[in-house]
Amino acid sequence: MTSWAHRRLDVVGSLFAVGFVILSVTPSLLPRPSWGQGLVTGLAFTVGYGLGVLLWRTIRLLANGRLSWDASAPAWIVTLGTAVALLAVLPLGIAWQNSIRTAVGVPEVDGPHFIGLALGAALGLWLGFAIGRSIRRLHNRIRPLVVKTMERVSRREKGPRRMVVSLTAGVASTIGTLVVVAVAMTVLTLLLDWAYGQRNGVYDPEYAQPTSSLRSGSPTSLVSWDNIGQAGVKVVSSGPTTETIEAVTGVEARDPIRVYVGVESAPTLEERAAMVVAELERTGAADRGNLLVAGTTGTGWLDPAALDSYEYLHAGNTAIATLQYGTTPSPVSAILTPDLATDGTSALFEAVHAWWSDLPVDSRPRLTVYGLSLGSYGMNGAFASQDDLLSNTEGAVLAGTPSFTALWQDFQDSRDQGSPYALPVLNGGEHVRWTDAWGVLETPSGSWNDTKVTYLQHGNDPIVWIGPSVIWSKPTWLEEGERSDQISEDMVWIFGVTAFQGVIDLILSQDVPEDAGHKYGNLALDALHEVSGDADLSDEALERIRTVIATYDTYSPITQ
Repeated sequence: MTSWAHRRLDVVGSLFAVGFVILSVTPSLLPRPSWGQGLVTGLAFTVGYGLGVLLWRTIRLLANGRLSWDASAPAWIVTLGTAVALLAVLPLGIAWQNSIRTAVGVPEVDGPHFIGLALGAALGLWLGFAIGRSIRRLHNRIRPLVVKTMERVSRREKGPRRMVVSLTAGVASTIGTLVVVAVAMTVLTLLLDWAYGQRNGVYDPEYAQPTSSLRSGSPTSLVSWDNIGQAGVKVVSSGPTTETIEAVTGVEARDPIRVYVGVESAPTLEERAAMVVAELERTGAADRGNLLVAGTTGTGWLDPAALDSYEYLHAGNTAIATLQYGTTPSPVSAILTPDLATDGTSALFEAVHAWWSDLPVDSRPRLTVYGLSLGSYGMNGAFASQDDLLSNTEGAVLAGTPSFTALWQDFQDSRDQGSPYALPVLNGGEHVRWTDAWGVLETPSGSWNDTKVTYLQHGNDPIVWIGPSVIWSKPTWLEEGERSDQISEDMVWIFGVTAFQGVIDLILSQDVPEDAGHKYGNLALDALHEVSGDADLSDEALERIRTVIATYDTYSPITQ
């Protein structure tokens, strides 16, 4: 084994590594935990080093011997130079990270943050180099086979032909390595799909089977408790009771209706949707004043803060209807089965809307639709156009809508001239309004007529703003006059980096305040109140509801 004193490291690789470290701490949408930022920075160092080495070796190969410098130097010199460079940019990185924290409203970095950062960076370095070595070993096993085949074809010719052979062999072996890695990732994804399917049948013992006939999964329900699924049991076994609602609102209340049909309850989406309608009829939902059709996330999860808010606001004179279309978390669902959310939510809405349309117009419940995250994507997809949404519902609350949602993009692009992309105004707020904070829905001066549609979108929510086009072009939401004041003033668009940073924010930045990122539980109360009204509640009652919902331990639904 070569001793450290005699080891050599690549200078170009180290320069790239420092550059990638700088890019990893540039301002993004959300602050990350210290260990998470350290992990990203450590991985960025290894990726930069590997790319730098690969680039220089490729250049030397293309030069066909005209470049003799191998770009290596004694390890201690390269290590010392890299450390000095990193220390020099450390203050700038701290300032950038603090600018994110200031915009979101969390404390600036302190001593313990640097400890977590160092530990995370060490893990990132180890992990990055371990992955790199594994890929190199795989590449080295594949390359000789390709080279041998290519040399047979070229008959070991010299000069330019040999360079072409070497380049072709390198490309072919690299492609082969990537194919092997892609196959491994596909197998892993399918295993995750199977594992989450199994998990769907494992219930949290905290949630007991409901006894009320007004809940799916109860002994009198058409939906078997054993088939309702892990997410479904949390919906039907929780929520405020008549007594709780009366204690908070001070008005007479009813026991809310909750209808939920799991993936195991019926084999097809259409059959599940028909079962939802049958459950609505069984529970007497036609006699309620308010009906909420809710689109779920990938696992079938619904935000309890939004559901409970709706029931408190209307003193339990409500029915909530939904179905489960899948069992994998939203990111996996969006990759593996991108159409399932829209197909499932469309089947749900079409069935419920057809049933609702046949009810007497003067006495049927007020129809509102709701969706969060992938649930919002699915609910948006249930409508062919803006007019379709406005004419077939009496209200909509759509939160954290993913950037790839077509109808949402249509609304954004149709905004009034001069209104910012981050928080648009459309037709003076006549039907559709956007909000990122409590009370913003009242901002447009014009009247808000039925049907009322609300989009909840924080200016620093990566689900809303990060899409494929951010990789290669500067997004509108970062343009001057279009951007939200919820993001750092230091954040700028960088080719490839901004999109990558947004994805990392999405994965790591879950522990943020309730008014930031992909959290909309508490804000949903304000939106549902403005869109669907209330049971003639006093201002004091509304404030008590707000106090109750503020205690909920809400979290980002990205893992749901």
